[in-house]
Amino acid sequence: KFKTPTLRNIEVTGPYMHDGSMPELKQVIDFFNSGGEMHANKDPRIKPLNLTDHQKTDLLAFLTTLTDEEFVSNVGFTP
Repeated sequence: KFKTPTLRNIEVTGPYMHDGSMPELKQVIDFFNSGGEMHANKDPRIKPLNLTDHQKTDLLAFLTTLTDEEFVSNVGFTP
């Protein structure tokens, strides 16, 4: 079991992926839209999403709405 990370402030929490290999959310959307990389252990049920360019733009716009500007700009929460 594991805890799924939140999407809150996803716009400002890059780099993305388990290894930090993608600096931008657009790259992550393109990666999952293509169905990910081929791998011997990849589940065969994982398929390309086949999103249109407009749908990818809409998805990115939605993800950016999850950014809490008040929180990320509050110096009281900076490490």
